[in-house]
Amino acid sequence: VRNPLSSIKGYATYFAGLFDEGSENRKAATVMIAETERLNRVISELLDFSRPSDFKFREANPASVLDTVSRLLQQDAADQGVEVSVEVEPDLPKGEMDPDRMVQALLNIGINGVQAMEPGGGLTLRARRAEDGLLIEVEDTGQGIPEKDLETIFDPYYTTKSQGTGLGLAVVRKIVEGHGGSVHVASTPGKGTVFAITLPQSH
Repeated sequence: VRNPLSSIKGYATYFAGLFDEGSENRKAATVMIAETERLNRVISELLDFSRPSDFKFREANPASVLDTVSRLLQQDAADQGVEVSVEVEPDLPKGEMDPDRMVQALLNIGINGVQAMEPGGGLTLRARRAEDGLLIEVEDTGQGIPEKDLETIFDPYYTTKSQGTGLGLAVVRKIVEGHGGSVHVASTPGKGTVFAITLPQSH
């Protein structure tokens, strides 16, 4: 599916360049590009959710994982007028994890947080020691999640977004549980949300 999608996007981009900025034809081509990108994201989420849990565990620095997530979030955050910050406990030891999959999980949470905020909001990524391993938190100052939704947000296909698949947080739970960890959420409507991921010292 991705190959023809790529071709469609390529031709739409070509046609967009043939028309004047602001013209109706240019706008139509731009919509085609955006829709192919959205369909590609849907395919990615479906693949992430359905593929086997092929984790590649190794020693990884939590600070590096959070730094990568922060960098990947910067453009979305800037577009939304949101500030992203990272707080890591000093001398935090390395943990055994699949850093690529953990980046993916934290990125899914972070994107949701960024989209939940108005300009001037803040997203904070934290890592610190916990009694039974490592605690990673993603906190936003957004509108919060209604209490009635807290128990279902990790369910596959549950979404409140008109263009969402409802798989982003389901993938988060799958990745965290694949690490032998757990993920919990606390939210105050109108004030913000905190996702807390606890990872054991070893998988």
